[in-house]
Amino acid sequence: MTLEQSSYLWLLLLVPCFMGCSFLSFNKANDWLYRFAHTKKPQVPYALATFFLSLALTALISALAEPKLQYNKVVFNRSGIDVVIGIDVSKSMLAEDETLPEEGKKLFAIPNRLNRARYCALNIVSALKGERTGIFMFASKGVSIVPLTNDYGYCQYIIKHINDATITIPGSDLSQAIATGVSLFEGSSRKTVKTIILISDGEDISEDSAPIHEAAQRAAAQGINIHTVGIGMGQAVMIPIRDSAGTTIEGYYQDEDGAYLKTRLDQDTLKGISATTGGSYFRAHDERSGDGIVDTILKHARTIEYTRATEPAWFDLSPGVLCAALLFFILGIIVGR
Repeated sequence: MTLEQSSYLWLLLLVPCFMGCSFLSFNKANDWLYRFAHTKKPQVPYALATFFLSLALTALISALAEPKLQYNKVVFNRSGIDVVIGIDVSKSMLAEDETLPEEGKKLFAIPNRLNRARYCALNIVSALKGERTGIFMFASKGVSIVPLTNDYGYCQYIIKHINDATITIPGSDLSQAIATGVSLFEGSSRKTVKTIILISDGEDISEDSAPIHEAAQRAAAQGINIHTVGIGMGQAVMIPIRDSAGTTIEGYYQDEDGAYLKTRLDQDTLKGISATTGGSYFRAHDERSGDGIVDTILKHARTIEYTRATEPAWFDLSPGVLCAALLFFILGIIVGR
């Protein structure tokens, strides 16, 4: 136990002074009572009243000293969580079937899928508090951009400055995306809760979903949860070509046969990835998706033993001591009557 304001303890000298003054007062009152009425006051009630009032004064002074008791508290250790965010940067992410909230419009001028994905990733990073995070981007291949770090400012800078004008890679390989996310956890000696967040429209360059399912199973075997975030709408839309300034649409992407390329959100693929690894599926247009993803990660992490840590804490005894002082005071008044 410790006292935060031990300098108040000198006031305890008032307790014997109070008891002495009370004793003198009782004797003087008894003398006057005997002179005029030839009787004396009973000593037991007086002694009990003085005792309880002295305890009340002692407790009050002790409360001023702010006594605190140390104990060991089990806390949730958020630093035991690693979160890797993957952003789809394939050509289909340039489709403009998404909207940006007012805050997003201040950051990104074009309301396409990529900018909505970047805004979602920024919200996820902003909701982190102590977790390590890494960033990677993927299209036909995955590329690690930021290794696991607690430097959220740097992660946000990288996300904000993806140059969407240079994106020309058609198609995404989601199995490669999962493998790239898993690779960011390699070499870490810490035992942590590992989570990958894939932000994509779900379209894959292969019509065979087996490689995606196998990659998700390998991630799940390593204890990695994958949460997916769907970008775009369910209807097929064309992919615009903008000028270098990004202000004017000059045309739309076409395939080798001259047909316009169309893209749509494939929710089933994304839901399959998250279901295989025990993760959850979210939609980017949900304003609270960033916080929802982090809350889901934390909810899962709280069930794992090694995310708990023990740290010393202090319990303030002052309120209890004040209650005791009030009780002693009331007892002193009652007994004294």
